[in-house]
Amino acid sequence: MKTITNTFRVAINAKPEAVFAYVSDLSRHGEWNDGLKVEAVTPGEPGVGSQYHSWGKPAHLLNEVTITDYQPPTRFAFVARQAGFNEVRHEFVVHPQDGGTVLDRILTTKRPLLGRILIWPLIGRPAMNKCLAALKAKLERPIA
Repeated sequence: MKTITNTFRVAINAKPEAVFAYVSDLSRHGEWNDGLKVEAVTPGEPGVGSQYHSWGKPAHLLNEVTITDYQPPTRFAFVARQAGFNEVRHEFVVHPQDGGTVLDRILTTKRPLLGRILIWPLIGRPAMNKCLAALKAKLERPIA
């Protein structure tokens, strides 16, 4: 299996501190990632080593999630492990730009050839683009 890194970028009309606070709150990831549920295992504020459980579509399998990098307000990362699957590193890098934010989401995992040429382009990439569009919409929504 080959290690693959995919980077996705989205411009968000919101302050970098607000974007960082939102994406580093794993309990809120289900608000912009359809079908995802995340629960804290480690009590208290998030930080390196904090652990979570997550369940998502399509099979609702348990992921063990651990925060691996927490540098407010610019960098946040975690690793998700699911029994029988490869570990996936999720990294969010926040860049201030023109009064708003550019957010990079970087995914790193090992994928077999079939996953690289068929599953990721047809399912993974469109799902990630949909999630980032939902994240952008959520953060740009006016506060009621």
